[in-house]
Amino acid sequence: MTLSALWHLIQWSLRRRRGFRVSGRSMLPLLSPEDVVLIAPHTAPSPGDVVLTRHPLRADVQIVKRLSHFTDDGRLFVLGDNPTESTDSRSFGTISPELLLGRVVLRLTSGVLTC
Repeated sequence: MTLSALWHLIQWSLRRRRGFRVSGRSMLPLLSPEDVVLIAPHTAPSPGDVVLTRHPLRADVQIVKRLSHFTDDGRLFVLGDNPTESTDSRSFGTISPELLLGRVVLRLTSGVLTC
């Protein structure tokens, strides 16, 4: 286990990180269904980061996507790594920054920790 992974697990135990279970195939090959990711809330993402947001059309749904870029008006354009399986900004448009829940900082897959 890396020092970074240990740090994020400690932060999770202190409730400064949030866990989220991946349910779809939109982020393959990076994230598989049933992977668990830890989210750092209130952390400003950069293009290329994987983020957790609320779906812009369904407030009860949370989605994990890669931040492609910020638009000129400050909104987020997010994409799935697996375009044939992803519903993302190409279909629902950009996302308001208020819907951003955090940046993915740790992935737990098959018992392996990855930062």
